[in-house]
Amino acid sequence: MKCKPSFTFLFGLVFLTVQLQAQLFVEKQSRHRFAQLTFGLDYQSSVGGQTRFLNAQNQIAGFDLGQTQKARLLIGGTHFWGHADIYLAIPLGSPSFSESGQEALYLSGVETAFKYYPWRIKHNQIRPFIGFSLAPFYFEQDNDLLPFGDGPELNHTSLPLLTGITFNSKGHLFEAGLLWNYNNEQDYYISQDVQTQIQTPPLYLNFSYRYMIDTTVPAEPDWESGRTAKVTQILADKGKLNDFYIGLGMSSAFWLGKSSYNDQTRPYISPYSTSIMPDFALGYYLHRPDISISASYRAYGTSTLSYGANQSLRRQSLGLEATQILFDYHGFTPFVGPVVSYERLQFKESFERQLTQDIEDTRITYGLTFGWDIRPNRIQAFILRTNLRWYPDLRLEISEGQKISFNNIEFNFIQLVLFPDRIF
Repeated sequence: MKCKPSFTFLFGLVFLTVQLQAQLFVEKQSRHRFAQLTFGLDYQSSVGGQTRFLNAQNQIAGFDLGQTQKARLLIGGTHFWGHADIYLAIPLGSPSFSESGQEALYLSGVETAFKYYPWRIKHNQIRPFIGFSLAPFYFEQDNDLLPFGDGPELNHTSLPLLTGITFNSKGHLFEAGLLWNYNNEQDYYISQDVQTQIQTPPLYLNFSYRYMIDTTVPAEPDWESGRTAKVTQILADKGKLNDFYIGLGMSSAFWLGKSSYNDQTRPYISPYSTSIMPDFALGYYLHRPDISISASYRAYGTSTLSYGANQSLRRQSLGLEATQILFDYHGFTPFVGPVVSYERLQFKESFERQLTQDIEDTRITYGLTFGWDIRPNRIQAFILRTNLRWYPDLRLEISEGQKISFNNIEFNFIQLVLFPDRIF
């Protein structure tokens, strides 16, 4: 018995004949109605905030931050049959504000939002939500009154609270929301040796539109009739579900903590900003133990310019990981496993235009991978994966007692995992 037509059909649903099934999860709570993809845009505006600076008389002065606006790209999905919403909000642009010889840039970075709907999303209904997000907030202030006046890029990751309302009309989601960043008071160096406290914007207002798509409901009749189980068993007995796959997605790396080198020699440099990079994987899936073994490659970096100190970091990582599916909850399948990787780390610094550091090293290191798949059944040609990688002690030694930290958490929110042999 062959199932190639089913694979081709499922793949075609994504790329050729995606159908709107926005309200099917209301009719029945099955595994094929557990989650829906969403794509859209929003408009976000900051409210409030104050900063300080050194004026021409070398005295501390201050001013209120002006309101800024920006558009964001939204990619994510609703889960748990309309009771939860998880998505990425990617800024399109970097708004700034100028006053008194200062240019300030302040915004929320790539935000990962988690929302809960006590009353699930429903057609032609307004639904309130509460939630939180994992959000990096950026602030940078350049002082034109100083000879090397490029201020540090303040990057603090917070868990702001979210609330608002969502209106659903078939496949369309309209939303008005409020983000409260209660952790908005931050220490900030306004020169190499003067530190003060600033308040980044505590509130952000947003208005958004998203398009809601379901790609798995057409496979439900085969599941309920038992055909999917029969095909799965036949293919598993023949070893046909042990298969190669490729993974494609975008990932972000959160740099954790400060480096001992900067603590001792450049205390005015803030923790490094979040990095964004493509994430490629080539793997092999073992059906019976429900284990994936894959090789992944990431290359990314970050840089900062603060009061004459210009630093750049670069990491290239080739990892081998094995993950075990823990359980299957209506197609929601979390996994965990170890990762070992070959690392190439680079650090370069110049101070007031003079090169001070240029260091490179390679090594083998270890970490942990965990995440989840949205997998309605085991014979699909594609699945959607969310994964995180944590490397707890990845550092580059500058000198005895002084290190640059490459310790970070990598977060790949949506990775498309394709099984090419199941498509053709």
